[in-house]
Amino acid sequence: MNQEPTVLDYVKALLTPWRGAPPAIPPVDVEDGGDIYYGSNSALEGIPQEEDHELSEEKWTTVDEVVIGVKSVPWRTFSALGLGLMAQLSLEPGPGRTWGLGLGLYILAAAMAIWANIRGEWEIHPYPSVLQHKDPLSVHQVYLWIGLVSGLLAFMTFGGNRFTLLNTALWLSAIAFTVLAFWLPIPERTSWWSKLREKFTGRGLEIRISRWTLFLLIAAAVAIFFRFYRLWEVPPEMVSDHAEKILDIWDVTQGEMSIFFPRNTGREAFQMYLTALVIKLFGTGFTFDSLKIGTALSGLVTLPFIYLLGKEIANKRVGLFALLFAGIAYWPNVISRVALRFTIYPLFVAPTLFFLIRGIRRSNRNDFILAGLTLGLGLHGYTPFRIVPIVIVVAVGLYLLHSQSKGYRKQTLR
Repeated sequence: MNQEPTVLDYVKALLTPWRGAPPAIPPVDVEDGGDIYYGSNSALEGIPQEEDHELSEEKWTTVDEVVIGVKSVPWRTFSALGLGLMAQLSLEPGPGRTWGLGLGLYILAAAMAIWANIRGEWEIHPYPSVLQHKDPLSVHQVYLWIGLVSGLLAFMTFGGNRFTLLNTALWLSAIAFTVLAFWLPIPERTSWWSKLREKFTGRGLEIRISRWTLFLLIAAAVAIFFRFYRLWEVPPEMVSDHAEKILDIWDVTQGEMSIFFPRNTGREAFQMYLTALVIKLFGTGFTFDSLKIGTALSGLVTLPFIYLLGKEIANKRVGLFALLFAGIAYWPNVISRVALRFTIYPLFVAPTLFFLIRGIRRSNRNDFILAGLTLGLGLHGYTPFRIVPIVIVVAVGLYLLHSQSKGYRKQTLR
């Protein structure tokens, strides 16, 4: 004998969501001539839509909506985050602390995260089809041949581990013409420069700041404070790594334009030229401060792409929280202030992942091109970045296996 659930059973289910979803409440049949309705929207189809009834789906709060509201609370995800933070805290140095508790908490956090994923708390909403592009698979043949020839000549002239005027010009022209060969023209629309010019050339200057823009400005101000507050004092002194970087930067200013710097087991070039630019612009000399300014600025430039990445994956609120947390978190601030190459890794990973994910979701060739450009720059930044090309291949492979790629698999591969 089937027993109909009581109101008490329903309330108990709401208070103990880990036991499963609340029992379904069957809709009440609408009798002929009745004026009262309780139930789901599906039963509205049987009610005559006369003007005097004034029945509208927007005026009803249905049981289905209530259940969905309960399920939308991602308590498993928050539990995984909390357990992970507790695990990290338990591994901090201290008397009597061992690794066992931290390992156990991390295992529980991983299990909770897997459960959250199984229950659909991490679902990414697909893009509307209107935002996905059908690629014409067109290529500008002239630009492509110029790019290929320039690239071949650049390869032949890049000898001796030196940037020269000739090989650098050939290298940049190869990149520029190859991008132009594959770049799809953007439909005509008002550019940001035209909008800005209209604001200043009009009769009056009107600036509106929305509440959301204000939130972003506050988050940016907090991040800037954490990045630059007492930067000259924290950290206070250099180590041998910094001293050898200063020697490399001195060589750059003396005309030794190396591609790879062999001191201290070898280092990529990006930080050396960035710091040389900082010295030129700010006049800070060959000092620890010059190194810290360059890496702190690199960490700051990373944050907008973290915001855009969070917004692309979920929504702008997720992007805002990602920006704020990355701006105040311990490790991002440490690697930005310590003046080593660590911060150059996220500087290029964030835009690479942003353009890659946006390109996949919108099937937009131009985003893939921008992802390739930032990927190439990242390979000149910090050695561990060499894993990122593999990450991109894996990410595209996972997308091709997902049902959302249906109808766009061949286009994505091309």
